[in-house]
Amino acid sequence: MICVVLALVVGTIAYFWVTQGRFPLAPAASQAGSEPVSSQQNSTAGISSALESSASADSGSSSSAVMNALTYTNKEYGFTFALPQDFEGYTILNEEWEGTDIKNTASKARVFKGPQITIRDPRWTSQVPRQDIPIMILTVDQWNQLQNGEFSIGAAPVNPSELGQNSKYVFALPARYNYAFPEGYEEVQTILDGSPLAAFEPTSKK
Repeated sequence: MICVVLALVVGTIAYFWVTQGRFPLAPAASQAGSEPVSSQQNSTAGISSALESSASADSGSSSSAVMNALTYTNKEYGFTFALPQDFEGYTILNEEWEGTDIKNTASKARVFKGPQITIRDPRWTSQVPRQDIPIMILTVDQWNQLQNGEFSIGAAPVNPSELGQNSKYVFALPARYNYAFPEGYEEVQTILDGSPLAAFEPTSKK
């Protein structure tokens, strides 16, 4: 009889210990649903590595594109002009710009003119003309006269826009040079947006 009572007492004590959390079991979620910390760290490191590799590849592509760019150099007037690889095989047209004297007319009219270097896209054809890149070359004195309203160039009510200058010349883009919106005008605008002209001191004795 005593043994039975002792067994009941021990069983009761054991029951309360378990039900009151004295020996808690590990939650099922922690056993089955959670990823070990080391595994999470490895996963994060892998993602970071992949992103760095992608960024490095993009940077390499950009550097390669810059290295492959073409450069037109004009030592006579002192400037270079950067072009994309699509312009490989471009041609140069030696042209002339001419201005109109605003302050004087008839026999007193002064002559304003100068060279214009035009870069032509190699894909240009007579059937499908593409946008040219015209670069007007003015002396510093001519540029100052133009800014002071002594003469005008073309029918547009605005002056050419400056691309760059050295101590002797100012390089400018004619106003409304792309008024006809020919094939390739967007590409030329993108080129110009990148400030492609760099001036240096010319070797010409003119």
